[in-house]
Amino acid sequence: MTVSSTGSSVTSTGSSVSVNGLVSGINTQQVITALLQGYQIPITDLQNRQSAATAQASDYQTIASDLQSLSSAAQQLDTPSSWDLMAATTSSPTVATASPADGATPGSLTFTVNALAQGNVLVSQGSVSSPGTIVTTAPSLLVATGAGALGFASLGAAGGVALGSHILAVTQSSQAATVAGASPLPGITTVVAGSNDTLDVSVNGTSYSLTLAAGTFTPAELATAIDQAAAAAGAPLTASVSGAGALQLASLRQGSAATIEVTGGDAASGLGLGAGPSGVGVDAVVSVDGTQSTLDSIDPGQQVTLAAPSGSLSATVASSVNAYGSLLGVGTADAALVSTGNGSLSQVIANVNAAGLGATASSVTLPSGGLLLQVGAGRTGLAGSVSVDPAAFAGSGLGSLQSVTAAQDASVSVGGASGYTLTSATNVFSNLLPGTAVTVGAVGQATVSVQPDASGEATKVASLVSAANQALSDIASLGGYDATTKTAGPLMGSAVLSGLQQAILSVFGSARGTSSLANAAGAGITLGSDGTLSFDQAAFESAYAANPSTVQALFTQGVSFAPAQPAYAGEVSLLYAGDQTPAGSYDVAVTQSATQATDLGTALAGSVSVAEALTFTQGGSSATYQTAAGEGTAAIASGLNRAFAQQGLSLEASVDSSGALEVASSGYGSIQSFEVTSSASGPGASGLGGDPGAPVTFAGTDVEGTINGEAATGAGQVLAASATGDLAGLSVLVQAEGISGATDLGSVTYSPGVAQQLATLADGATNSVSGSLTVTMKGLADEAAGYDSGIAQYQQLEASQQTVLENEFATMEATLGTLKNESSLLSSQINQLPGF
Repeated sequence: MTVSSTGSSVTSTGSSVSVNGLVSGINTQQVITALLQGYQIPITDLQNRQSAATAQASDYQTIASDLQSLSSAAQQLDTPSSWDLMAATTSSPTVATASPADGATPGSLTFTVNALAQGNVLVSQGSVSSPGTIVTTAPSLLVATGAGALGFASLGAAGGVALGSHILAVTQSSQAATVAGASPLPGITTVVAGSNDTLDVSVNGTSYSLTLAAGTFTPAELATAIDQAAAAAGAPLTASVSGAGALQLASLRQGSAATIEVTGGDAASGLGLGAGPSGVGVDAVVSVDGTQSTLDSIDPGQQVTLAAPSGSLSATVASSVNAYGSLLGVGTADAALVSTGNGSLSQVIANVNAAGLGATASSVTLPSGGLLLQVGAGRTGLAGSVSVDPAAFAGSGLGSLQSVTAAQDASVSVGGASGYTLTSATNVFSNLLPGTAVTVGAVGQATVSVQPDASGEATKVASLVSAANQALSDIASLGGYDATTKTAGPLMGSAVLSGLQQAILSVFGSARGTSSLANAAGAGITLGSDGTLSFDQAAFESAYAANPSTVQALFTQGVSFAPAQPAYAGEVSLLYAGDQTPAGSYDVAVTQSATQATDLGTALAGSVSVAEALTFTQGGSSATYQTAAGEGTAAIASGLNRAFAQQGLSLEASVDSSGALEVASSGYGSIQSFEVTSSASGPGASGLGGDPGAPVTFAGTDVEGTINGEAATGAGQVLAASATGDLAGLSVLVQAEGISGATDLGSVTYSPGVAQQLATLADGATNSVSGSLTVTMKGLADEAAGYDSGIAQYQQLEASQQTVLENEFATMEATLGTLKNESSLLSSQINQLPGF
């Protein structure tokens, strides 16, 4: 409705009324606003209270964020495993560098780098004039990668082989026939002409008499002297010194057709050989796409034929043995019979590159304009070596392919002649020092040392102190009083903040964990007069270098163990405790000890009388060791350990008190297992394994028991309480062995260190359900939300009163307008009367 008059204007739309006071001349809107101010007072008061509660909740959230950061920093230091940072140094950075991972084992190792890894490159001896020149009339050629790692110098297709990809695999390594001395050689052996200088042997059925040069020899020099005497006599054998220090003779031929026997000679007994020991080699088993060939007579450089599902491959054996003494070693190689197309250089290059072998073919332009064919391996090491059928380009301008860069693995030796050698397809070795990658860069000798990383741990401690100082600073700012500015923080008087401040300072100021250090000051952390913490990194690093375990124990979870009987002393230690694990003493009882996967052979009288190939497989890797008839058990154990180290198997061989060979996994538990395949059984064999050729699996067992009466879960030697139970996942390492029935080991007393205490403190304050800060912030949020209804009620009352006032003033203005109109009408009429 719109009412208008000459002197006033009042407009009403719904409940909204606008009064302009044009009729009365009064600023009616200002009057209404003034009259409503009394209604604003309670609204403003409630809004101020609401804002204050919200601001306080935000301030508490700042402290909560600080504590979460403190907890994160503490968790980098609260467990023993978080102190596994290691630093590596090297005596010759150009020869080798090292990068330890978390958990690497401290130690030092000196080794010699014999060779660096490199890929091979083949180049044609001749050249052609253009890419379109015909370089072969053969319809196909065989290209392979990785054959060099198996022991093949070259491969070719003998005929009938299908075009496309093929898999070449050596499933059993070849071994030479060997005989070994029953005892270690002395430090010096003297050979006198006509007295002890002859050694009679039979190799591959042929008799030879070796005459050693007179002189005095170390064990390594003596092996060289025998090699020289064998060469002079034409005997196809080589001598070496075993890991146990005994002399060992091996035929150059490998396979079961290879035999060796010591038949006499006045030097035999002095060399520890005596007369009569004999040995037989081990055949190589090679397959092409699953079709097997057994090679029983393999000589260095020999050409052999390998059967395929259709047709066959021709292969040339390498001229020397691999690092493990085999001419042909276990592994696989990829091959492809590639179509040559129209036989042109460009077509051959394109088809080789399309074969997917990782080999790269290209043409190289000479200064004369001629084109060479070059084929390069896609990666370093023998496993990536590339080979091309050597007869592929015979009769063309290219001629044969020659190697300008030979494929080779990186090689390092440890311990000299009596030690071992490791190889790697790259220049990185992961099995020299546990948990440390060693990268070799030059031939030479280097010593790599791995020690606890004081600087790295100091950085983490500095972060912890910084996070604690940030929390203390914000607590002082928000909950304290500034005497200088005479201003109080918005949370002054908060018992929650006061308690947190005292708790943080108390953690750093009192003894923690199982460390002998009195408090954190022993690790360079001190409390200043201003209530903040200071960290002296130099003092920390000095204390850590002097005794890493003592400093670690100050920060980490710790357990002291009180054994139930002396035999169990030191058999239980802490592995893990959660933030909610309460400090206290807890009984540990075990019904079954954890065991290693163990293979125990038969009792022997110091040596084996039967030659035997032993293959151990663990986690997809295999190691093979060939025993020789007459070889001592100590020498076999040493040889097995070298083979395990070379292949990265976590196994260890030893000789038990009965004289039996024993092989055990390094770790404990049901996940620790390995498989053994032997080529021989019965009297005189090692007894490791089962029937010849049949693999036998050995596995460990997990510990079983309780902690504080609660059923715990075993994994290897680790016994863990439930993560949801009262002990919050408390886990201990139980090393007691031989337990098969209910046995009380004793009690562990858990003492959280500085970092664990801070993590627990932070969790207790910020826990999403029961944290003291969480509860306080929720209370403030509820309080702020509770003001909404009161504010709404007062706002509604104000709005109602505003409507009433606006309507009253609107009515007044309308009435005045009407009266004014009537007054104007009367005045007009009066003015029209006579006499006016």
